[in-house]
Amino acid sequence: MIGDDEIIFSGKYKGLNLNVRYGLRGASKKDVAGALVEVIKTIEPFAYEFSEINCKKVEEIASKAGKDLASVAKFIRENPVRKMLEGAVKDEKLTTAAESYFFNRVLANVGINLFPDAKTSIKPEPEKVEGQIVFVAKYEKWVAIKKLALEGVKDWEVSGLLSGIVQTAVNKAFEFTGESGEVSTGKRRKSFGAAADLLEELIGKDAYTIVKSLENLGYVPYANPDMLTAAHPDIKPPKLRGRIAKG
Repeated sequence: MIGDDEIIFSGKYKGLNLNVRYGLRGASKKDVAGALVEVIKTIEPFAYEFSEINCKKVEEIASKAGKDLASVAKFIRENPVRKMLEGAVKDEKLTTAAESYFFNRVLANVGINLFPDAKTSIKPEPEKVEGQIVFVAKYEKWVAIKKLALEGVKDWEVSGLLSGIVQTAVNKAFEFTGESGEVSTGKRRKSFGAAADLLEELIGKDAYTIVKSLENLGYVPYANPDMLTAAHPDIKPPKLRGRIAKG
């Protein structure tokens, strides 16, 4: 499968059903970023859905936080947000996932794009792999391969795989649009109070700075494997061996 520059995502699991290939031969970095963003937007909701948190409860909490960063900061200061989010999980070890989804939804409600503002001119073609979820990406020197067999799989394993894909794709998409570099949050330690102060400082900043600032504080606002590791230390599934059978 590795050869041409391409991005492939193929997988069908419960509500998730995406089977696409983007041929990247001669593509610009912005086109590649746009293709990655398209994949992210489709699979990330399922990464949260399969994580075993109550997404609807988190969405309800986030909906009360307001429509601008100042309002969100005020809401966080005036409400026991962590305790509220603990009510959206059956296992307290998944609170980090609920926190991630909270900031994901809060920023979306404010109108902040969590990904680069990149669109691709590449039209994807169908690419189906049976019995697995597969992500393959190759562009210039970058190669990424993530896959999971679906026989006997559990929701959290699918969430872990999808979250890993999202994390990789988000960071590469930013890189390919020229957005990179260190973002400092000072000496702040992870707390909702610190997050409130940080959000006020981020008013008017670009998406990359906002996303990376929250990430550096400990609140990653996109699906990522670390949000699951407390509950599922063995979140990374074993690599599949052998040739991938296409359907």
